[in-house]
Amino acid sequence: MSVPILAGDALTKAFGGTLALQGAGLSLHSGEVCAIVGENGAGKSTLARILAGILAPDAGTIAVDGMPVRWRGRRDAAAAGIGFVPQSLSFVTTLSLVENHLIGGAGWRADRRKGARTLQESCGRLGVALPLDVPLGRLSLPQRQLAEIASAVAVGARVLLLDEPTSALGPAEVDGLVAALRRLAASGTAIGLVTHRITEVLNGADRVSVLRGGRPVFDGPAAGLIADRVAHLMVGAAVPPGRRPAAPRREVRLQAERIVLEEGGTPVLQDVSLAVQAGEIVGVAGVASASQAALADVLAGLRQPRAGRVLLGARNITGDPVAALRGGVAHVPEERAAGVVPDLSLAENASLLRTGEPAFARFGLRRVRAEHRQGDRIAREWDVRPNRSGLAAGALSGGNQQKLLLGRELDRKPAVIVVHGPTQGLDIAAAAAIRERLVEAASEGAAVVVISADLDEILAISHRVVVLAAGRIADIVPLLDGAPDMVRLGRAIGGARSGPRAGTEPPAAPVAAEEAV
Repeated sequence: MSVPILAGDALTKAFGGTLALQGAGLSLHSGEVCAIVGENGAGKSTLARILAGILAPDAGTIAVDGMPVRWRGRRDAAAAGIGFVPQSLSFVTTLSLVENHLIGGAGWRADRRKGARTLQESCGRLGVALPLDVPLGRLSLPQRQLAEIASAVAVGARVLLLDEPTSALGPAEVDGLVAALRRLAASGTAIGLVTHRITEVLNGADRVSVLRGGRPVFDGPAAGLIADRVAHLMVGAAVPPGRRPAAPRREVRLQAERIVLEEGGTPVLQDVSLAVQAGEIVGVAGVASASQAALADVLAGLRQPRAGRVLLGARNITGDPVAALRGGVAHVPEERAAGVVPDLSLAENASLLRTGEPAFARFGLRRVRAEHRQGDRIAREWDVRPNRSGLAAGALSGGNQQKLLLGRELDRKPAVIVVHGPTQGLDIAAAAAIRERLVEAASEGAAVVVISADLDEILAISHRVVVLAAGRIADIVPLLDGAPDMVRLGRAIGGARSGPRAGTEPPAAPVAAEEAV
């Protein structure tokens, strides 16, 4: 094989007393897509960040075109043609794609028109259409991920390192991105794809590199690999099958009535009504858009709709996050940065919502030992790695931040759980464990709303699928009895409404479980 454009060998990295990488290596060749897989905390992101010049290795070597290099920082790697797109997006949301691109590259004196043309060309190469002059905060999370990838492509990177770029994308968007990466590779770009999705590994990669516990356990061609083999390499054990909870109870726990929400005069939610019973899991599917995050925020009392109301039992929590929190609503946002405070420790994040309780404060003073006990317990029960209660949450990998966030929210035994993208960025074992936790919570009586770009996930654990399209409920498809009507589901996701009242679900009174679905 030809000399790799970028190669790392025997790379080791420790954070405090925790070894994140132990003798890991990776070679990226022109025209090749290499999938970098492993459990959360296996060292995938650490390896990618070392190769991109963001982290310095404690030991090991890096070479470009066969020549040893020592990165002094991210700029050195970028100057050598190494592009990197992080999982936690870095672009400024108040600026447009063009503005972010110019700031990250040539600065404000650069030719704006030329920058826009270059971005338009890179979007064409990726096969995506993105608004160039709209503030990124108005775009969906998948669009913002694609925007950062398009910018990296526009710079002309010879190597593109992508850290979980599809974690918030739906199946169709994933297929489109994988196809775009294949096109980039065909033009000579070397691509390192950090991913937890086995389908991407099997369909989109030429080669697979597997890390487990920071050590390399496999590096070889993707051809001939099957899903079970990849899963076993990643986790070293079989992943237990998932389950759906029993039929929900008679009590309507959460109810949204004719919600209307606008952003900058543009409708985001239009006449959306939804009722969720105790013990029920309702999955919200559809093409990823700002409407999904908006629905999660409204249900958790975080945003005030222009019309309509949200009821927690008989209590009105519309636009009142304090009432929602006190009433037992747990909320896990799509973006971890909105739920985890990176500068606070694992322990402080684990007890963040309980600082007013006597167990965690006395006479206005924090009980630090209680916080650390809470952090240690949640980290242990939710397999947060490394399990160090004093470690800053920002030092955890994205997947481990997600487990910390879910552990904190579900530890309160909430009456209602609203979770957006519960398993995005998680490996298959961790994702299976999270789904099982949500099923357990529903079995104990919680009303659960799961908003996810992963349709298979929704189909696996939900009682009903609510399809949100263009800010409206296009259809509500039952799942409890038999296989779902996939044609009907596909039509709804595509925006074609089904049923006499597909756009809304009328306000519900408490009904029998068999009537609710």
